[in-house]
Amino acid sequence: MLMIWTISLRYLMAHKRQTLVCIAGVTISVVMFLSMFAMMSGFRDKFIIETVESSGHIVVNDEPRESNTPILQMIYEDKNALLSLDRVKPRDQVKKIKNAYGLIQKIRSLHGIEAVAPEVTGDVIASYGTKTHNVVILGVDPTEQLKVTTIGDNLIAGDFQRLQSTADGLVIGSGISRMLGAKLGDTISLASSTGGQTNGRIVGIFETGVTPTDYSRAYMLLNNAQTLLDKKNIINRLTIRTHDYTQAQSYAAQIEELAGYKTEAWQESNANFLKIFAIQDMITYIITGSLLVVAAFGVLNILIMAVLERINDIAILKSFGFSRKDITQLFLNQGLVIGLTGATLGLILGKLTIEGLRKVPVRMEGLVQAQGLLMSESTSAYVMAFFASIIVVMLASMYPARRAAKYDPVEVIRGAH
Repeated sequence: MLMIWTISLRYLMAHKRQTLVCIAGVTISVVMFLSMFAMMSGFRDKFIIETVESSGHIVVNDEPRESNTPILQMIYEDKNALLSLDRVKPRDQVKKIKNAYGLIQKIRSLHGIEAVAPEVTGDVIASYGTKTHNVVILGVDPTEQLKVTTIGDNLIAGDFQRLQSTADGLVIGSGISRMLGAKLGDTISLASSTGGQTNGRIVGIFETGVTPTDYSRAYMLLNNAQTLLDKKNIINRLTIRTHDYTQAQSYAAQIEELAGYKTEAWQESNANFLKIFAIQDMITYIITGSLLVVAAFGVLNILIMAVLERINDIAILKSFGFSRKDITQLFLNQGLVIGLTGATLGLILGKLTIEGLRKVPVRMEGLVQAQGLLMSESTSAYVMAFFASIIVVMLASMYPARRAAKYDPVEVIRGAH
């Protein structure tokens, strides 16, 4: 075995330039994979964490998941029947969660539920001077809201609890502040589609880093929002925080069965964005996988050339008692050395590249906002890159290794090859 390894290394060193090129190809592939994966993961993690923490893990809405057809149900009593009504004229009815506070107590008693907060929501137009902006108003109990979200930690100015002490208090997103030009302490006008109007004094400005949230959401005291939206004593949404946000879907199913209202986990509410992230991950795998395949072809090329140049050596080794397995192992060892060296250097340079990219002074503003590139590392990514590169290189080494093992020393000496 030691002799086989010695010969393998000598063969590699005989073609230093080609060997270094192959190692560089594997190294670059690993570095690219780690860098792109860290960037995509950082972007995704930022969006998920900020969305989940600022909006709650689960939301109970004021409508059933499926619309009922009571007229048809009176005629067709079969529960398995598929009933549908077309061209139904919508009725003007007030949507609300019935016995909301009683439901809150039931949900709080469930295992895994940390906190529940009542809300009333609606669309309003905010005006400041000559500027206007569409805003989603959330009427909340400040104390309960801080238990289900981290919105209080996202404030860049003011204090969320001042909603409790200020009669016309209003907390707005940083995007709304920029669009209207309103600052802390300014008073803006709010008008709802139902004709309600009021003035709100800005007592806080938050920035979650999620653009849709920062440019559309504002908070005010529950009673004030009910009056503005003409939803007196109405609760039309419950926001819930669980002990483990990754299990939100199972909790949501349990709560929906209890409440009878459409209950969405954060995964369902943000399904479109999560699909985009899944596509981004797929693109990352395709690009980095292609680079790795190109590097594997480099290894394949150098080993094929090595086999063709060493036909006489292979014949001599076989005449000295080397078996087919030994010859195969001899060339596989060369592929293994290239794979191990390239993968190891790739992990080291990948780590350094990620740390360097973190320090690049770039302001990101799109779906999420951040100062600098968002990079998120994971042990699984390093393990995946290391073993994937070695496996691909070893697969590329199989063909030349098996070809070398098939040579018959007698035919080689006779000059048949």
